[in-house]
Amino acid sequence: MNIGFIGLGQMGRGMAARLLDCGHRLTVWNRTAAAAAPFAQRGAAVAATPEALLETEAEVVVTMLADDAAVDAVWLTPGLIGRMPANTVHLNMASVSLLMGRQLAERHRAAGTAYVSAPVFGRPEPAASGQLDIVVAGDESAVSRCVPLFEMLGRRWFNVGTEAHCANIVKIARNFLLGSIIESLGEAFALVEKSGVDPADFLEIITGSSMNAPAYRNYGRMILDKPENPTFTLSLGLKDVELALQAAGDTGVPMPLASLLREQHRAAIAAGYGERDWASLGNYIARQAGLK
Repeated sequence: MNIGFIGLGQMGRGMAARLLDCGHRLTVWNRTAAAAAPFAQRGAAVAATPEALLETEAEVVVTMLADDAAVDAVWLTPGLIGRMPANTVHLNMASVSLLMGRQLAERHRAAGTAYVSAPVFGRPEPAASGQLDIVVAGDESAVSRCVPLFEMLGRRWFNVGTEAHCANIVKIARNFLLGSIIESLGEAFALVEKSGVDPADFLEIITGSSMNAPAYRNYGRMILDKPENPTFTLSLGLKDVELALQAAGDTGVPMPLASLLREQHRAAIAAGYGERDWASLGNYIARQAGLK
């Protein structure tokens, strides 16, 4: 396939590299040009601008931009939707707000251009090895054209319907649950440790019984091991909590736990944990409990 790729952050780099590994023709663009250099060395074309990337008439243009502001600056404000070739699908795989998800779908619908929302679950290593989980929504014909990419980038993918914003709300709700798990694990670890139980033993007990799930195993382990090189920071976790609260406001859903999570994240960031792994929220909780 002829694929365009916009956004070469930690996740985007791994995903774009995976597409090259699978033998596809790739044109990339990134706001920081240095991030594109390794792809040029591997044979990818580097576009000078997003507009130039669209001129390659790629079958699919993937955007993996950091947040709503980046999507607005790179994709919406320059009017790229109106410049898309008729045979190109815009495949947005980034985490954006529910409001932005709706806006993208509406703008594409008005312009008569193809759009699919497909945010991903995973970190950079699974992205580079094609082991992401992908949530997909959009027009059926546009989705079908993107299936080869889902099969290359993901270990599995889930179709949640024809309304593109549905994929965005699934991603937002899932990340809210992850934040809740980290918070509850941190509190539980502190509770047992202050009574003389090793948190590692506690983690083995709960993941060997009723809570035998990857989220509990992996985030529990990261709270205990404190990774030195985070691939998803606590500050980014706050962004996801804010997305949940924004969506709650947009849809009229009370989310008191999300409000608590926001306050805990803000307090941890103020205490210097912002650029540590998201799991370090558990370490902040331990510190507040008087533990080392």
